[in-house]
Order: sequence, then structure tokens, then C-alpha cells
Amino acid sequence: MREYVDSPIDDASSRVVGGTPVTRHQRVLCQLVADVLGVSGVGIGDGFVALGGDSIIAMQLVGRARKAGLRITVGDVLTRRDMEALAQTATPLDQEPAPVADNGVGPVVTTPIMHWFRERGGAVDTYNQFAVLRTPSGLTEPRLVSMVQALLDHHDILRLRLSVPGDGADWSLETLPAGAVDAASAVRRIDVAGGPEQDWAGLVRQESDVARDRLRPGEGNVLQAVWFDAGPDRRGVLALVVHHLAVDSLSWRILAADLASAWQAVEQGAAITLDPVPTSFRRWSHILAEQAHTQTAIAELPGWLDRLRPGSGRFGDPVRVPGQDVESRDRSFTESLPAEFTEALLTTVPSLFNAGINDVLLAGLALALGDWHRGRGTVGDGTALLHLEGHGREEALAEVDLSRTVGWFTSLFPIRLDLGEADRTDAHAVGAEVGNAVKRVKEQVRGVPDKGVRYGLLRYLNPETGELLEEAAQPEFVFNYLGRFEASDDADWSVVAEYGTGLDDTGSGMPMAHSIEVNAATVDRTDGPVLRATWTWADSVVSEADTRELADGWFRMLRALVAHAREPGAGGLTPSDLTLSSLSQHEIEEIESDLRAF
Repeated sequence: MREYVDSPIDDASSRVVGGTPVTRHQRVLCQLVADVLGVSGVGIGDGFVALGGDSIIAMQLVGRARKAGLRITVGDVLTRRDMEALAQTATPLDQEPAPVADNGVGPVVTTPIMHWFRERGGAVDTYNQFAVLRTPSGLTEPRLVSMVQALLDHHDILRLRLSVPGDGADWSLETLPAGAVDAASAVRRIDVAGGPEQDWAGLVRQESDVARDRLRPGEGNVLQAVWFDAGPDRRGVLALVVHHLAVDSLSWRILAADLASAWQAVEQGAAITLDPVPTSFRRWSHILAEQAHTQTAIAELPGWLDRLRPGSGRFGDPVRVPGQDVESRDRSFTESLPAEFTEALLTTVPSLFNAGINDVLLAGLALALGDWHRGRGTVGDGTALLHLEGHGREEALAEVDLSRTVGWFTSLFPIRLDLGEADRTDAHAVGAEVGNAVKRVKEQVRGVPDKGVRYGLLRYLNPETGELLEEAAQPEFVFNYLGRFEASDDADWSVVAEYGTGLDDTGSGMPMAHSIEVNAATVDRTDGPVLRATWTWADSVVSEADTRELADGWFRMLRALVAHAREPGAGGLTPSDLTLSSLSQHEIEEIESDLRAF
């Protein structure tokens, strides 16, 4: 554990020379950013987003800063121009009031994303996410059981029990008391000693499927762990299979970090003590229920209904029949964008446009969808109606710390992307139009209130608004960027990327919720970051060839964006970047052009 020592110069507003951090706040935050992003030499003039940070990593940074004694917010991490400005927002935790006692055991309100899951129908017990982690040599089954028991006892949601009434009534959920779930019944050991690791993949997949089928949320069994033991002197892998009701993308990072912490204690012969969880999932679920009826939430209804108006590009002539297509590994493929392009997409391109990685990925997707629809005569009014997934842990709903809370927080909300009537033929030739697409999409994403977190409240937790939203047009395409994952075979308890990065796994019979689904993540390898995208499609609406054509078009547009970023004059601000927001995009670009002339 790295320790941070106070300096005689401890005023966050102290002046500094060059990029070297001087104050304690600056030193702590620069080091933490270097740690979470896997970079070195972070200075006070460096920006979190420009270094490749995203909102999910920002949540991790907030949690690590809290552990180091500083309070920062995700919003500040993502919007402050550099580390010096971020340090000025940080406040010592000892200046905050003591946290309110939070009992995470008891009834849990069914959250919007859980309602969405219930609405899909199909098998409930097997809907899971799984991740495969590298395990150290020296691990034994008793040690692993003690570590898994610590996870089960510490994170209330891992003791979730689901009751499904037979009459179609709402689900009932509760978290059981600590100790109610026995880790010994959740851990399996598979002997792979003597065999080469390249032969493990099929066995890991097979045993993960068997573990999935052992999940019983109705009995409080939402976690299964399968350890592939390569012998006392070799490192193995651990497949963690967790029911999706109890886990999401950020939760995997928390669980992996806790396993690493637990292993450190076990090796030292000490008791396992995990970092506190400031806010329980149970408390968060009650906050959502309260927020669904506020005037702030209800005032958003007209905007959501406008986004869900009919007329956008359609996916094929046949209308998807709910329940006709089911999830299948046979109808999915994964493509990767090489590091030479991904690195720039994460750093250079967002920095040039003062944008987030999601803005950049969506701009490329909007361009690709436009070409794809035009080629099929399904362009509609020229707009693209999508569902976006977000991490859902938005501070706009309540000032609570969720950086250590395990659970399914995902938000799902619609967005309509409109690139206008401009001639986009130059996009293939790395023209400025790809940059204009980033600017337009960035403004449309920022136009979504508080990253869409209240849409689900209105759709599922407020009967009056929910009826209207249910009757509106629904997106047939969903996009989810899961953030960055470190994939280092040198690090124990890190995700082994070739097995996937916490993607959904439904088991058999789960109806597809969209005609095309895209789950993307960045995997940080030793040779650089790689963007991996898994595409799934509904056979009754689109073909594999059509889906692959769209996937190829998206990557082509992303490469065009990288090339455009190398051109003189690329990038620029948009109206939401400025206090004088009455300026149009054209007026801003005229000012920027005049300034470049000097």
C-alpha cells in the first residue's frame, strides 16, 4: 500500500513551477491518476481525459482518493482541465460530517434496470456476468474459500435473494444478513496441473457454463467461483460467475481489488479486512424510488418523448417480434481495433474536441449508421435512435459515494443522433466532416440531462410517466462502452482478457431486447490499448453479413477520425464548452479561425 505523507506546503492553491506537483493534494492525485491509468510522470498540467481517462475509471479514482483522505467528485475529475485544477477542488475528508449509518440488509427496491430485465422475459436464474482472473501460485482451496467468504459477507448484494411471484406481479428482492451464504458451497476446484495453459480455454468456458446453471437467486445464491488449479508452483485462473442482478462493469473492478487485498492478508496470516462500503445498494435503490416522483425528474418527460418520436432509420423491413430472437453465442462476433488507432481515440481525439471517449465512439457510429442505412434505403428521417448504457452511478441523484458499492447500477436511456444534411462523402477521405460529426454528437450527448439517469426512473418507477414512455417508439440498437480494463498477465487478480471482460451471458432462452447490440471495451495490453467490440444481432431482422458490414464501417470511421486528428486545425470547441453558450457552432469556428491566423 502506497503511503502519502503531508508536506509543509499543503495549500491546494499554492503556486507551482512547471509540471511538478508541490502540494499534498497535487502529489496524491497525480500519483493516483498514474496508478489507475497505468502511466508514469503525471504532472499538474496533465488532464485526466487527455491521458485516456473515462467516467468508469473516474469512479475508481474517486474511491482511491477517498482512501487517501481526499474528497473529489466524478464531475470534477472529468471536467477540470488539469491536475492542478482538480487538486483545487479536493477537500480533506476530516472536514466532512460523519457518514450516516447505512444498513444494507433487508428489502431492496426493484431498480429501473431490474424492471427492464423482468420485462424481457425468459430464464431468470442464468442471467449473469462472468470474469476470469489470474490467480497466484500458492493459492489453496481453503484460502480461496476464506477470501470468497469475505466478499460475500462484505458486499450485501452478493447475498441477494429474489422472489418471483407466479401471477406476474412485481419482483421482491432482499439482501440476507452477513454469514447467510456459505462460500464453501460456492467454490469449485478444477485440477489443470500438468496441462498447458493454451488448452484451458474450452474447459474454462465449459465449467463457467456449469457454474452459471448452479445460480439460484431465489435461494440467495448469486455467486459461483471456479478455480482452475495449476499446481502449487504455477499460477492458475479463477472464473467468477455472478448473477447480473448483483454485478456490473465497475463492480468487477471492486471485486478484483478486494480479492487482491484479501490475498495480501492471507499471505501475511492476518485477518481479512476490506475497505468500507460507504453506501449500500439497498440505500441506493430507495433513493431511486424517491427521485422518480420529483419535479426535476418529471420536467424531463417532454424531452424523452421527443427523442422517442418515430421516423429514425429502421433495421430491416420486418419488425422485430419480442421474444422471437434469443441470445446466442452463434450470433455474435468480436472485432478489435489495433493499438495504433485506439491510443489516439482515447487521448488525442477527445482532447482536441474537449470531448469524452463516448462522444468519439458515437460519432463514428453515427457516420457508419448513416452510410449503412443509405445503402439499404432505410434511412428514415436521417437520424439514428439508440439506447445507450451508462454506469448509472450519477451524483446528480444524490451526494453519496458509490465507488465501493457492488451491484447492478446500469442506466439505459434513448438518444437520437442527428448529423444534419451536410455532405458526408468526404468522411471516407478523412475530411473535416468527421470532426463536425464529433462536435454535433458531443452536443447531443451533453444535451441529455445528467447522463440519462432519470429516464429509467420515469419509465419504470413512476406509473404516470411510465405509461407514456412505454407507448413511444423504442430503439432497436443498443451501444455500451464498458471502459478500460488492464490485462496484464504479470498481475495477480487481474482480468485475463482473452476470456472476456465482464460481458453479459444469458444462458439459453433469453429474448433479445434489440435488433443489434454492441458491447465495447478497451483492453490495456503491454503493447498498448486495444478496443474490442462484441456485436450480437437478431436473425429475424438483420443478417450476419449486414452486421459485419456495419461493424467494419464503424471501425473505418474511427480510423478516419484518428487520421483527421493529425490534420492542422483539427478539433475545436462547441457551444456547451463556453459560458457564452448563445454562440453558434459556426460563430465559434469563425473565431477559432481568426485566432489561428495570428
